[in-house]
Order: sequence, then structure tokens, then C-alpha cells
Amino acid sequence: MIERAIFGISSLLVILVLPPLLDGISRKIKATIQERQGPPIFQTYYDLASLLSMEPTLPTDRLGFILAPYVALAAVISAGMLLPYGNFTPIAFSGDIFVFVYVLGVFSVSLMMAGFLMNNTYANAGANREMMLILSVEPILGIAVGIMALREGTLSISSLTFNSTPNLAMLLALAFLGYWAYVECAFIPFDIAEAETEILEGSLVEYSGRLLGLFKWALLAKRVVLIWLFASMLLIPLLKNYVDISTPLGGAMIFIGQLTLLIILYALSAVIEATTARMKVIQALRQNTMIFVIGLVLLVLASLGVGM
Repeated sequence: MIERAIFGISSLLVILVLPPLLDGISRKIKATIQERQGPPIFQTYYDLASLLSMEPTLPTDRLGFILAPYVALAAVISAGMLLPYGNFTPIAFSGDIFVFVYVLGVFSVSLMMAGFLMNNTYANAGANREMMLILSVEPILGIAVGIMALREGTLSISSLTFNSTPNLAMLLALAFLGYWAYVECAFIPFDIAEAETEILEGSLVEYSGRLLGLFKWALLAKRVVLIWLFASMLLIPLLKNYVDISTPLGGAMIFIGQLTLLIILYALSAVIEATTARMKVIQALRQNTMIFVIGLVLLVLASLGVGM
């Protein structure tokens, strides 16, 4: 019981407390690469605290506009609760990967709703871009899940993580999963829905104060949740051969490994962001479509057991 409580609290810390720190580290890495001083590592905490303490200026009295950031943050927390932390998964059941995809979809709908509810060109453009990006990249997640499910015979995130065995099919599935996670995180070059220098943060252009702070917090938490999923799928199948995952010590070692890989992957994304330029919308859509077609072919091969 104590072990479950510890990992349960740790999951909330990872989802809600850690994201601003990782964003601060990312900003520092990008500044170093670009030969700038950059903000302090804890600057994102200061920014969020400042925004959350301010009363928002409401350009509309529509309830959807006000509720959108709360729904977005709740969706991210719900998604995070479905992932393993050490050897403990707060919420796990058969088919929970569909719920994970669904609540992430709720997040995206909240972001799009925030833009479409306003009579603002920049907000509408951001919402349109978000919709196009989601529609082009979600099928890639379907490819990854399909390959994993065919090979392991389960649609539970916990089972896929702890029971899968490394093989060519799983490596291909992880490659698609990693690509999907990077695009969903809206890291450069896929930050086309925000594009601060083009459409002034898109859907969020009319937000301010507490509501903007909640949306920013949710966006950062979403990045950590998605990278944590990829890190777990990559690391745990390898570590389970060397540690006893049924013991508290084994669970702690897995959690430390997940945390370490999360930091490494987040830092790697910062390097990519600092050295690449934003894609055009049509470029991102074409690339996502090409990767989906390749994945579809591999999914068919996996279903036939060819070379996998």
C-alpha cells in the first residue's frame, strides 16, 4: 500500500511539477547552442506562477472559451494516469490504450475549440493548423499500436510495456511511436499550430492571465506525458530482464531509468529545436502522409508475419 502511494504521488509530480523544470532546462540548452545567456532554469515556474496569479481578460463570455484550459489540463492528467511509473500503473485495464488516445483527443479538441470560438484570424488559423496536424499524425499512432497489438496480443499499455519482447516489429513500432510523440509535442519543426512569429501562438492568442497559464501548463504536461510513454515502451522491456519488477527496489530502479531517459529525450528535443527551422504546413502534412503509408505497408507485413 505504501509503495502504491509513493508511486501514485510520483506520477502526479512527473505530470504536473516536472514539466516546467524540463522546459527551463530545454530553454537553457537552446540558448547555449545559439550562444545566448538564456533565462534561468526555473524561469518557467516563475512565468506560470505569474500567469496563474492574474485575472484573465475575457474577450467573450462563452463558457467553452473559459472551460477549454481546464478540460485540457484534466485530459493530460487523465492520460498520464494510464502510464506506468516504476512497476505501478495508477489506472490500468484491458483496452486502456484507446482511452489514452481518446483523452489526448479531448486535449486537442479543447485547443481547437479555444481558437474556433473566437472571431480572430490568428486564433482560427491556429485551430485549423492544429486540426490538420492531428488528422495527419494520429494514423501513425494507429500504425504503432496496430503493430504492437498484433505481436503482443493486447491493447493494455501496462501489458504492452511489461510483457513485450524486443524484436524487429517492436522496434519499428517504437520508431513510429517516437515520431508521433515528437509531432504531438509540437516541438520545432512541427510547432505550426502555435508559430509565434507567424500567427501569434494561434489558438491561444486571445487568452491571458490564469486561463493562459493553465493552457501553457497543460501543453508542457502533455509533452512530458508523451515522452514518458515512449521512454517507458523503450526502456522497461529491456530493464525487466535485469531487475525484479515485482519488488519495490526493482520498481524504483525502473522509475529512475524512466526519469533519466525522459530528461535525455527532452534535452535531445531541445537540440533538434535549436538547429532546425519550422516546417510549412504542407511540408508537415506531406511528411506525415509519407510516413503513414510506409507504416501501413509494415503493418500489413506484420499481420502476415513477414520478416518480423
